[in-house]
Amino acid sequence: IRSSLRGVMLAPTPRTGVDARSVPCGRVRRARLHRGDRVAAREAAVGPRRHQTSHTHSRASAPSRAATTRSTRDGEGEGDAYHHRRRACVVYDVSDRLTPYDEAWAWQKALLARALDAGDDSVDAALIVQHPPTITLGTGSTVDHLKFDADAPPDGFAVRRCERGGEATYHGPGQLVVYPILNLARAPHQADLHWYMRSLEAVALVAMRELGLNASACGRIEGLTGAWCDGHKLAAVGVRARRWVSYHGVALNVCPNLAHFAHIVPCGIDDRPVGSVSQMLRGEAGVVSRSDGASTSAESVRASRDDDDELLSRARDALIASFVETFDLDVEISTSAPEL
Repeated sequence: IRSSLRGVMLAPTPRTGVDARSVPCGRVRRARLHRGDRVAAREAAVGPRRHQTSHTHSRASAPSRAATTRSTRDGEGEGDAYHHRRRACVVYDVSDRLTPYDEAWAWQKALLARALDAGDDSVDAALIVQHPPTITLGTGSTVDHLKFDADAPPDGFAVRRCERGGEATYHGPGQLVVYPILNLARAPHQADLHWYMRSLEAVALVAMRELGLNASACGRIEGLTGAWCDGHKLAAVGVRARRWVSYHGVALNVCPNLAHFAHIVPCGIDDRPVGSVSQMLRGEAGVVSRSDGASTSAESVRASRDDDDELLSRARDALIASFVETFDLDVEISTSAPEL
């Protein structure tokens, strides 16, 4: 299934000399709480547009579709209107099966290398995946937030240390992970990792609201990264960039087994619950995981529910639409893995 969404594109922004940076998934100083509808969430993250766009997206849509937008200069008539093009992006949505972390990690690094080789001519890309149970550690994170020996993880779990910033986090079935490989030095993006982090949070927040969560309860928490709802962390963000090309990204808990988070102190935060879209919609308790134990409920300790597939399908659509809107992209969607 392929879908094209066309819109606007601004002039390039200059590169800077920074080679590589990472931003953590836990506590930071530059985070603010924003609430509102889709436009408010996007503008809170990346600022108001210099133009207006509209589009729709569905995995069940026709194989190809285009939507164009016209913007008019101040003081000029309609006849002088001009077009911008959105930045091209290929989204590899393979989230209908479990992809081992190492495989998706290799895809990211190959797409990153391709983008770096292409320079200003690069095409943006993104992966959407689900992983088997995996604990990842940021480049400078401590094993103190693991509740097991790193060399002897729980049965069925893998442990990987990766390049992103931040502490231990969990990936697993029922969680959708978006790994964007974006050239942040090219407009309409910005060569600013704080802008990028806020944008990824906006992607999750808009999707959460689209899935039926209370809009007024969804937002950010001062001093913390991620997307939250009613005090529960539903999405974790941890990124890395080389010469302003991004990798790693954002993970949204749609319907995972929340008990799996009890194996770690998620993102080093031991005083706030981890939650999921499914758990919030059902009004169930989340999981608070501390180094000395975890609060879980019988409802959160489960493998799957009959309606999980339907919720995951809607969540894929919501995340893709939000990603397109937030980053102002002209997207081609592939349900195959990248050919590298």
